[in-house]
Parts: sequence; structure tokens; C-alpha cells
Amino acid sequence: MDEKFKIERRMSPNKYNGRNGWKPDMIVSHITEGDFESSVSWLCNPESQVSSHFVVAKDGRVMQLVELTDSAWCNGTSTDIKNSNHYSISTLEQVKARKTNANYYTISIEHEGFSNQGQGKLTDIQLEATIWLHKYIVDEVKRIYGVDIPLDREHIVGHYQIDPIRKSFCPGQNFQFEEILKALREHVANMALDK
Repeated sequence: MDEKFKIERRMSPNKYNGRNGWKPDMIVSHITEGDFESSVSWLCNPESQVSSHFVVAKDGRVMQLVELTDSAWCNGTSTDIKNSNHYSISTLEQVKARKTNANYYTISIEHEGFSNQGQGKLTDIQLEATIWLHKYIVDEVKRIYGVDIPLDREHIVGHYQIDPIRKSFCPGQNFQFEEILKALREHVANMALDK
């Protein structure tokens, strides 16, 4: 892994301990709608009742807020049919089929930015950092859980795919999913060659 990036840690109290029997197999990208420091502060504030596993700054800094073995409060779906974030509203078949809170089987990455300033397009160094972080997550999930995260747009997703009514803008139409997926596929292929 590239030594250019490192993970700093500032742990949030906003989480579920463990994953309620689930194993993570999806990485969900978000946009913070705020700057890096204030977003990290908010995600660590008990009053906010929200968190994320990671936050990636525009300058490439990476902050971890929740352990991969715990569930962040970032992609919650409701089991109450009356709620606008009921799991059945997701555009992803596996979210509908699992009929539970998506936080249990997802890993969240918030990206510093505002959706109305670029519609999710990351800075060059931020994109490089999130690709590095995605590789790290894929490797760690394999190490911890023995799970290969499928490298497709049903498992490397945006919040809008899980919560299309309330989060239709998140992370934004210009977010570089295809570049991330291309780099991930190359990484996994190279790992297989090294064995």
C-alpha cells in the first residue's frame, strides 16, 4: 500500500457495537456538506446521532471514526414501512432483500465537500486518498471477515442508492465511482498475481 497516506483516528461514540451478526460487503460513499474539521467534529458529537467509518479531506487526509467491526450511523434504513428510508425504497436489490438496517453490512466514507460545488467531484489528491482507502477496506474486510467485497456498482455505492428519497444528491452525480472501481480491480488482480 502507498505510504503517501495514513489513517488518523478520532473515535466517535455514535455507533452500534458489532454488526448484529452481519459481515460488511458494501462500501458507501457520501459527501459531508461541510468542511473537514467541522464534519469530523459533528460526526463525533453525541448529540448529532450520526457517524461514519472514515472521512477523507480535500487535501488527502484520512480520519477513522468507527472501527470496521462496528456499525457506523450513516446508511441507516428503517424497517418501519411508514418511514421514507424504509429498506424497500433502496435501488439496490440486496438492500431490499436483507430487510434490515443497512448500517450492519456497510462501511461508510464521508468525503469533504458540498454537493452544490462540483456535484461530488473529488479533488485529485482526495480521489487518490479514497482509492487508497477503498483498497485498505477491501483488504481489511478480507482479513477480518474472509469476505471479498464484490467490485461492482451494487457494492461500491453512493448513499443515494440506499436512501434515494432523502439523500438523492449524496455524494453527487460527478463522484468518480468508475475510477475507483478500475483502481480496485487492478489492485485485486495484482494481489492475486503476487500469491
